[in-house]
Amino acid sequence: MRVRRRRNRGSPNTALPNPVPRTVFDDAARSRGFVLDPAQHHAVEQLCHPERPNVYLWGPPGRGKSWLADVYFSAYPGPDKLRVHFHEFFRDLHVELRRHRFDLDAALDHLIGRAELVCFDEFHVHDPADGTFVARLLPALLARHTRLVLTSNYRPRELLPDPLFHEGFVPTIELVERCATVVALDGPRDHRLDSDRTRGFASGIWAVSPSDLQLRRQGLERPAPAEHRVLRPAGRPLRALRAEKDCLWFDFGDLCGHTTAPADYLALAAEHLFWVVDKIPNLTTAGREPAQRFADLVDVLHDRDARVVFVAEVAVSELAAAAGPVAHDIGRLRSRLAQLRTIQDTSSRTDAGRSRVRL
Repeated sequence: MRVRRRRNRGSPNTALPNPVPRTVFDDAARSRGFVLDPAQHHAVEQLCHPERPNVYLWGPPGRGKSWLADVYFSAYPGPDKLRVHFHEFFRDLHVELRRHRFDLDAALDHLIGRAELVCFDEFHVHDPADGTFVARLLPALLARHTRLVLTSNYRPRELLPDPLFHEGFVPTIELVERCATVVALDGPRDHRLDSDRTRGFASGIWAVSPSDLQLRRQGLERPAPAEHRVLRPAGRPLRALRAEKDCLWFDFGDLCGHTTAPADYLALAAEHLFWVVDKIPNLTTAGREPAQRFADLVDVLHDRDARVVFVAEVAVSELAAAAGPVAHDIGRLRSRLAQLRTIQDTSSRTDAGRSRVRL
């Protein structure tokens, strides 16, 4: 869910008493046919606490962090609020900083205005350059007395884990811990595995070394050379094997093996809600940067709820090692990809012990 609502820009707000009652979460869960688990109940208590305006929700994938933030955002009264994926916000922030000659306050005035509530989904910091921006961003947001709700797969002390840069980021981590209530959602169940698999991302396919015939049985015909196009979604040239409104088809090497970024994926996902990514290798051997780009791509496509077909050399369970190039994102990546239906040669077993799919 990505909602942006603003009113006329002006002076910063003063945070108001918490206006969201606890009952809205029970009602929302009941309408979806489930009951809040103890960790979710505790998170609701903190989100609705009258004297704790800022909350940092962290935990493994699929524990309900984004859902809780969605419910809170929807129930928060008034139009002056912003709910945004952190990838998307960073893309827009870079654009506005350039437009406003790197005046952060002016850029935030444009992006946030007088928002009383800002919800950042999938908040994380892996890159030192991003860490520098976050170190400036959080104090600026807090100075505006804007209520903040952040969801993350990482406890604050795990942000920017690179030992070469972590120590310099510790003051920002301490600011988060000082100014927000840190809440762990660490229940045993990954609720994403219970999601509706009839539409969007969860209706997609992870195809392990399929033949052309197997792809045709899924309604897919490999692109011909005449269909190849060069796209420029965010200014950089990017080769697509097919670029039609109803299908965007990439080779992994073209999409993740070169200098691309979430800004490219966001721009393309705004126009195309069905993607095929072909020739995905074992990420352990792909290299750190291509592997991280693929993890970022999955984040964007999952957040946009795009339908996907990933054509890979290996099963999801073999895609990346826990100590490999995307070690810090491996839990989130596997949780998202586990939602997909797996197809492969009928002589092989399917991923993660799923029943065999006849092709």
